[in-house]
Amino acid sequence: MNPDLEKLISLQAADHEVTRLNEEIAELPKRVAAIEAKLAEERAAVEKAKSSIKNNDATRRKLEVDIQAIQQKISKYREQSLDVKTNDQYRALLHEIEFAEREIRAAEDKILEAMVDTEAREKDLKTAEAELKRETAEIEKEKAAARERTEQDERELATWQQQRQQLRSGISPDVLQHYDRVIRVRKSAIAEAREQKCSACNVMVRPQTYDEIRSNEKIIVCDSCSRVLFYDPSHEAPAPAPTKARKKKPALAETDEPETAEVPEVPAQS
Repeated sequence: MNPDLEKLISLQAADHEVTRLNEEIAELPKRVAAIEAKLAEERAAVEKAKSSIKNNDATRRKLEVDIQAIQQKISKYREQSLDVKTNDQYRALLHEIEFAEREIRAAEDKILEAMVDTEAREKDLKTAEAELKRETAEIEKEKAAARERTEQDERELATWQQQRQQLRSGISPDVLQHYDRVIRVRKSAIAEAREQKCSACNVMVRPQTYDEIRSNEKIIVCDSCSRVLFYDPSHEAPAPAPTKARKKKPALAETDEPETAEVPEVPAQS
């Protein structure tokens, strides 16, 4: 095989690996960000449950303070009722007492609702904290695996880059220049010729050119896509097996009359 052609095939494989590894390494920040976002959702659920419990506690304390203040009002109204001079004043105080008692009952209902809601939020909090703990452990494993994979990619990348440089240094400058120009545009600069076609663009190759490509002794480019063509005999379709000719059976000899078997004479009996 032509030395430049052999190196070009290896160079394209190295370039594809370098590109793949660079893209995979570049994806690490996105993967870590997605992992962190998932964990942030679990933390937010925990904080939301804590905040709801805190708000309920604050509401309950405020209502308890309001009830105490209303109870003090009721005590004052009862004391004042002892000193009233008229029935109208007495009825007015009773009305104020009834209104204050209704306020107390409404506040107590709200306290009960807050207590029930707090119980539900506490259950949510326990569930969210357990989920956060589980997710944190799982996400740390994912992050560690991502970091480990990136470190492995970086080691492989360094090896491929070194191999790539060695290959490039051994290729003729004009051939390498053509390779670089094509691969920038088409993402591949080498293509296999198979069944008298360029496997990249599927354009037919002239028979004489295809015979030259099959020798792998020259740098030949596709007239359509400008990729350098090579031939891999292992991909050639196997030739059809020769068919065996059937033996003809000998023809029967034709006679005018059918043959009859001779019947032996029977001796006469005396």
